[in-house]
Amino acid sequence: MADPKPDRVVIINDRSAAIGGASNLSILLRESLRERGVSVTFFAGDRADPADAEEDSINLGARPLLERGRLSAFAGGLYNAPAYEALSRFIRASDTPSTIYHLHGWSKILSPAVFRALGSVRARTVLHAHDYFLVCPNGGFVNYPGLSVCKLAPMSVACLATQCDKHGFHQKLWRSTRHALRQTLFDIRRRPAHIVLVHDAMRSYFDRAGVAGEHIVTVRNPVEPFLREPADPGRSRDFFFIGRLEPEKGFEDAARAARMANVTLHVIGDGAGRGLLERYYPETVLHGWRKREEIAELVRHARAVVVSSRVPEPFGLAALEALGSGIPVILPSEALLSREIVEADCGLSFKSGDVEGLSAAMRALADDEEAACRMGRNGFREARHMGNTPESWADALMSLYAGVLEQARLAAA
Repeated sequence: MADPKPDRVVIINDRSAAIGGASNLSILLRESLRERGVSVTFFAGDRADPADAEEDSINLGARPLLERGRLSAFAGGLYNAPAYEALSRFIRASDTPSTIYHLHGWSKILSPAVFRALGSVRARTVLHAHDYFLVCPNGGFVNYPGLSVCKLAPMSVACLATQCDKHGFHQKLWRSTRHALRQTLFDIRRRPAHIVLVHDAMRSYFDRAGVAGEHIVTVRNPVEPFLREPADPGRSRDFFFIGRLEPEKGFEDAARAARMANVTLHVIGDGAGRGLLERYYPETVLHGWRKREEIAELVRHARAVVVSSRVPEPFGLAALEALGSGIPVILPSEALLSREIVEADCGLSFKSGDVEGLSAAMRALADDEEAACRMGRNGFREARHMGNTPESWADALMSLYAGVLEQARLAAA
């Protein structure tokens, strides 16, 4: 008997615009499923761009929480009633026994309300853990004031008493309330749920939160290298940081380390920290946000790409995009990809937040042309084994959907 195939996949995400992370992957999934002959409905919390409007899309027209007034964000972030009503209405009108509901992002607009709507189709719902919001109130297992990785059990007494939020204890209480509400509406501790992790090392964090693990699977993200042909890092001297300029991304650590190592740091990205770099690290070369093809031309001249995040990155797309381009990487030992990258001799690691350790790694690669070339060659060869291609990623999700539908059929029989 052939594997059951969904007759429709409902992709649910805060945003329909390609703004990185879960949104980019949601859009890629929509196109990949259509190529495989699967009908798709895209359910998003934001307003659709008229130029990109899709016939089978439902857009609620709401703004992200950070773009709203305080009261609107407080109430809508806890429970977005229009999101519940719209998704429930769609399920009542369009659901079939072969419809899959694939939730990617909910914390920026949609709120826990969508979990209430999905309760009636729980057996055919897939939750994609692009981050840790399913198990951690602040979504990152990080103590933001201390910029350190959190070791506490989520929602424990110690967790609830700890001020780990970026904006103060009042925000921590709000996030904890939201987390408790999500758990009440869609229990993933006492009842197994179909959860997709992007790296198997995320399991330890889900275990710490007491999540039922029977239906948890790992499907690594799709990776397309910046370059088709390998770069030549031995001919380059400059180091590159790619990402948002927010404190948890460790951009200032990278700038300080580069100064200590006496190397030039190029920064591709933007954010609240740009002014800090302009004022205190004028030697840093700031490129701002760049299109993918522009990034490719810039990193072609990289000695290495630096990932200096203070949070335990679940995947680290930029690292694998660099490795697949033949460029070594330097990343924290807490990054989930770190161990395999170091073992494959594709890069170097340092303890998160250890600026001197990061500087020593940068200096070591700057001084050793042979090591940079060797790591670049290894990365170009090994990166394909550390992530999926877009095709293999979509195939893995199709296989997952088939298993979910078969389990739902047997449960209903």
